[in-house]
Amino acid sequence: MDPADLERLIDRELRSLPTPRAPRTLLPAVMAAATAAAERPWYSRAWLQWPVGWQLASAMALIALMAAGSVVLPQIRDAVEAISFVANVRSDVASSAREVETATSAVRVLWRTLLAPVVPWAFALVTLMCAACAVFGTALNHLVFGRAFR
Repeated sequence: MDPADLERLIDRELRSLPTPRAPRTLLPAVMAAATAAAERPWYSRAWLQWPVGWQLASAMALIALMAAGSVVLPQIRDAVEAISFVANVRSDVASSAREVETATSAVRVLWRTLLAPVVPWAFALVTLMCAACAVFGTALNHLVFGRAFR
C-alpha cells in the first residue's frame, strides 16, 4: 500500500469516530478551580492583579533595591579584587619561594661540584701572590728608596 493511501485511510477512519464526550465531573472540577483561584489572597496572584497601592510599593521597593545594588556593587567588586590581589600575592610569594629554593639548590650543587675543590687552591694562590707582592714591595723599598721609608 502506498503511504499516501495509508494516510488517507487513517484520516477517514479517524474522522468517522464519534466526538469524545467530557466526563460529567469535569465541569464541576473546573468551576471549583476557577472559584478557588478567584478567592485566593491578592499576594498569591499574578503581579498585575495586585491592588494598585501594592504594585506601586513593590515597584518602589524594586527600584530602591536596584539603586542600593548599584551603590554597593562597586564596593563589593573592589573587595573581591582586593581579595584576589591577596590571593595572587600569596601565589606569587609561593612561586617565588619555589624559584628561590630551586636557585639555591642549583648554586649549592655548583659550589660542591665545581668551586669547593678549587677554592683552597685559589686561596693558596692568592695568599702566595700577596706574599710575593709584600716581598717585592719590601725589595723595592730597599733598592730604590734606600731605606727611606721605615
